[in-house]
Amino acid sequence: MAEPITDADRKAVRHLHAEGLSRNEIARQTGRSAATVSKIAKAEGLRFEGGARVAPATEARRADAAARRELLADEALDGARQQVARTAEAESARDARDHATAARALTEVHARLGELARQTGRGSTGGSMLDRLADSLLGPAGGDHEGV
Repeated sequence: MAEPITDADRKAVRHLHAEGLSRNEIARQTGRSAATVSKIAKAEGLRFEGGARVAPATEARRADAAARRELLADEALDGARQQVARTAEAESARDARDHATAARALTEVHARLGELARQTGRGSTGGSMLDRLADSLLGPAGGDHEGV
């Protein structure tokens, strides 16, 4: 059975909370469970507002991910261009088909990443003129998967 909550526990939680410690850190320092710390905090009218502390880090992580997706989209488009060039230089019809298939897959990756950037409002704003032209011709994210 759990030990009863004491006045010393309440005082420690109030003091450590005032110092800005997280619920888990208070639990570690007091030797009580996180659930017990939450119970004491609730009874004392205290709240743990970690969101305000982590919001800038979360936003930075999202911006970094958007930048990495944009780089990946550029690399996919460059790869597609290389595959198209290899199609013209292919020694056999099978090689040409394989390069064309790879070019299409990379083009679809580029289109999907661009669509994600537009949907989330992150990355390039609204896509390039070529992205909008491709969307109007093929539909969003590179067309269907049945031959277009």
